Amino acid sequence: MKLHKSLLLVLLALVLSPLSAQSAAGSPASPNHITGFFHVGFWIRNLEKSRAFYEKYLGFGEAYTLAFPDGTPSMVVLKVNDRQCIFLFPNPAKILPNGDNLDHLGLETDDAAALRDELAAKGVKVGAVHKGRVGDLILTVKDPDGHTYEIVQFLPEGQLMHHQGQDLPAGRISAHLRSVSISVADLSASSKFYHDTLGFNARQACPAACQGKGGGECHSSRCDCVEVPNTTDYIVLNPCEKKSGAEQPWAVSQYCLEVPDVAKAVDTLTQRAAQGNFPPPTPIIVGPEGKRETSVTDPDGMKVVIMEACAAGGKTPPTSAAPLPKALE
Repeated sequence: MKLHKSLLLVLLALVLSPLSAQSAAGSPASPNHITGFFHVGFWIRNLEKSRAFYEKYLGFGEAYTLAFPDGTPSMVVLKVNDRQCIFLFPNPAKILPNGDNLDHLGLETDDAAALRDELAAKGVKVGAVHKGRVGDLILTVKDPDGHTYEIVQFLPEGQLMHHQGQDLPAGRISAHLRSVSISVADLSASSKFYHDTLGFNARQACPAACQGKGGGECHSSRCDCVEVPNTTDYIVLNPCEKKSGAEQPWAVSQYCLEVPDVAKAVDTLTQRAAQGNFPPPTPIIVGPEGKRETSVTDPDGMKVVIMEACAAGGKTPPTSAAPLPKALE
């Protein structure tokens, strides 16, 4: 009996020793606090033209506007849904000579302070959490290519929460900001940052179009799609090399809005284009993801892809007249 007891104690010690060692070294990493893909933010040349494009053509509602002391608008916020937006910053001087007009991208967090501590512990240069002009907590970080991310924790007194359920016209072309494609210089370094540092998930496949804009040469077969934690929204990391004597590739080559039926979206946009002198949508194609898509270009040259949602099981729902590729029939 004593022998059995001794054996049991030895086994128990062996099981508990790794846990004790882990406790001594520190607790396991806390859960990822990034919870959503919040916004895209671009510098624009002409506020009147951009407002017409995004509000009258694409049908988005303007939630609120921030202004400089002299009263001129400094930021216009358009709502895609209650937790996703498009930010427009009127200042043509900020647009690079090659046309690149990205200011920053936005993510959502449920705990800005905890996320800051986690990133700092991983060696990321990160500033203090601060309260922005819109009333929310903001944390700013940069990826290896210098793309800026505002990571925002919504507060009840913040503008977005204050406008919940408002400024969402029924006729807006989409209710979901699905993805954004960004140019990167070193795919390995960028993938490591998004996966290991920010905790983005690996997408099982990366069929999204990897194409750059500007003077760079981009490699469509080498891109990486990283999913925003706790969502299925994603960022396409597109390795681009600057050509000798050419301008730098655009930081963002395109972003994608999701729709249930691209044919209906094209019909709507075609009618609005005729009425408002907007550029018509491109013909429907079956894109690299095996889903039907079209696109439009905003007044500053940004490509906006409008893509059908994917049905359960990964097959395209038969929602428009565009033919399916043979592989999906």
